[in-house]
Amino acid sequence: MSGLLSTRRGFCCRVSISLAFFLAAPAVLPVVAQQIQRHIETESLDLSPRFLGSDSCATSTCHGNVVGQGPLWNHSLSVYAANDPHATAGRILSREVSPLSESIVVLLDPNAKTSTEAYTQVLQKHCISCHGTVTPDQCDSSNPLKPSVLYEGVSCEACHGGASQWIDDHLNESWIGPSRFLAATGMRDTESIVGRAKNCVRCHVGSRSEDGLVRDMNHDLIAAGHPALRFDLLIYNENLPHHWSSDSEVEENFSASAIRLRKVSRATNLSAAAALSSARASDHLRDVSIPWPELSDYDCFACHQSLTMSRYDVPLMNQVKTMLRVSDGLPIWNTWHSTDQLNLRDSISYLEILSPHRSDPRKVASIGNRIAARYQKLASKIATEAAPDTKTELNRLLALLQKNELQDWHAAAVNLLTLDAIIRDLPDQQRTVLAADVAQLESMLRFDSGDRSSKPPKHSPGGFDPQEYRARVIDILTSRLNPATKAP
Repeated sequence: MSGLLSTRRGFCCRVSISLAFFLAAPAVLPVVAQQIQRHIETESLDLSPRFLGSDSCATSTCHGNVVGQGPLWNHSLSVYAANDPHATAGRILSREVSPLSESIVVLLDPNAKTSTEAYTQVLQKHCISCHGTVTPDQCDSSNPLKPSVLYEGVSCEACHGGASQWIDDHLNESWIGPSRFLAATGMRDTESIVGRAKNCVRCHVGSRSEDGLVRDMNHDLIAAGHPALRFDLLIYNENLPHHWSSDSEVEENFSASAIRLRKVSRATNLSAAAALSSARASDHLRDVSIPWPELSDYDCFACHQSLTMSRYDVPLMNQVKTMLRVSDGLPIWNTWHSTDQLNLRDSISYLEILSPHRSDPRKVASIGNRIAARYQKLASKIATEAAPDTKTELNRLLALLQKNELQDWHAAAVNLLTLDAIIRDLPDQQRTVLAADVAQLESMLRFDSGDRSSKPPKHSPGGFDPQEYRARVIDILTSRLNPATKAP
């Protein structure tokens, strides 16, 4: 009986069982009543949301019905479990399932090749905070790692929040509106653009403090073979199997403008990246074993260049600099997130502080938080604005391309994301016409697209020519779409 009472799943169900027990066994009524009273008092004092596990959602009358039977909410867990990559995110950490995961873990700790204990400790230190639904205690290598952590993966409560405080309330018809997402309830906001973006970037950009967990895709992990994180809410949201109603008012508002959605996503990403940089700096000041400067904060291609003589090129003194560049010899800070958003040349102090050769962790900790606050505020502002006009956005994009050269791969990739969002908001006929053009532009950005240049531009992968890409985009915009501003 104490086991039943110690688990908060369906208070009404527990009360019914308890009343039946009282009627059947009146002799033990005082003892059970005391247990219930202690349980209620304990729960009333513990206001922190707790994970209950996906089993609490899995009955056929809740979210675990057979796919295709009943309304979508009734089989949403079944859709997720069958098709969503989050469901298997924990299992792919197993060496039996993924040779890549094993390779990454062994590179992080060679002892993990033969030691199960060492393998598990790497998972707890580096992996399960994103690949599982866990508490800080479960990431502590002094505690055993339960197999259920890997089996459940990124389950319902990882995104929706620990359910202990809201599992009963969310059954009520009155459980609607943004008040559900107040901190006291423990339910996370998955409906608004900003809420969903902030929910995702905890793992897909990273954090060293959210939920009391360290989720840090640092240079060690990337060097070991984990893909660098290049999150885009629009693409991720589209690619996931929808276990939610796509034609609901909430989703219609969410997807009303691809341009707005991507702008909010990129501002949120930059905010999270800046906060992560700040946290890395602060944590290094407390513990010097945490690397500093953290190389994953900077542009990969600035260092990872071919060193063959045929590729050698002295930087030109009169080369046009981007808004982010200090010199060709220095990596750019958080290039993927800051490109087309952060103009460091407007603030020389920011430019100096964020340059790796002058990297002072105290200053970075401060400036990172300021950038994070600035861009989170911007994301919230954009989310409340009317959907941008596609013609205006196209003209703006073309004018920028005609005025400024694209300096590197990151600038071209962000340009494609911007163009893609505009095209998504165009009428169907225009979108269809441009589909092949967008596919061609995307192929130009792929790393395996061939070596078209004997001297690749700095800050780009070998074989990529940003000016070739730029010329192609200008041609598309002027010949296909015919915006008001014509190319010269």
